[in-house]
Amino acid sequence: MKDQIEALHRLQTQDRQLVSIERKLGSIPRRKQEMDRDLAKLEAMLQAETGKLDDSRAFRTDQDRQLEDERDQIRNSKARISNVKTPRELNAAQRELDGTRRLAEKRQTELTSIDTAIAEAEERIKGMEGGLTELRESFASERTRLDEVEAKLTRTYKKARRNRKGLTEKVEKVTLRRYERVRKRVGGIGFVAVRERRCTACKMAVPHQTYVSLRNAELIALCESCGRMLYWGGLFPDENKPKETERKEAPAEASAD
Repeated sequence: MKDQIEALHRLQTQDRQLVSIERKLGSIPRRKQEMDRDLAKLEAMLQAETGKLDDSRAFRTDQDRQLEDERDQIRNSKARISNVKTPRELNAAQRELDGTRRLAEKRQTELTSIDTAIAEAEERIKGMEGGLTELRESFASERTRLDEVEAKLTRTYKKARRNRKGLTEKVEKVTLRRYERVRKRVGGIGFVAVRERRCTACKMAVPHQTYVSLRNAELIALCESCGRMLYWGGLFPDENKPKETERKEAPAEASAD
């Protein structure tokens, strides 16, 4: 039985690597989608700001045209005043002139405010355009890096799959079928260690007699709680020792280790 435990352990070690690679490969498209969403969001914001600026410019042009009309009216009113013949006509012409002047002055003030708002919008859009350019460059560089990582991971994954085929041939068919069923049900890790009399996957206690049999490598038991296949961790004392590179630094996300 010990040879089967060792063979299954080697297979599970290979499968752990495959699961890790699959997760990393799965994270790459998600990261690309996130970048696309972020870029689209900023582009939409820039487009909205540009649209508002265009509206402000069009509104300013209309206000400027109305101001010119009011100035023409002022000039016409002054001309009429010089030609009036009665006090009544003079008062009417003067009221019209004063009203037009007030409108023109108010519109001029509004135009000044509009010019300020347009200048601020132009500066804001300039900053957004610069940020968008930087983001595009950053994402292009990140996408290139992700493509390289994906290619390397894919090569590693194919090699691991080939290695796995050889490892499955060392496991008895009945045991292998059970392992594959368990692994599929629990999401990849179907053969786990028992340490301190507990399943390391679900942390539930293992019955005493089962624990004794596992320590003696007499059987491959199933966890009564999570259903995973069990082995005694003491059979492989080196598997929990961190690798030298793992002690030095944590692996980067989506790396191709």
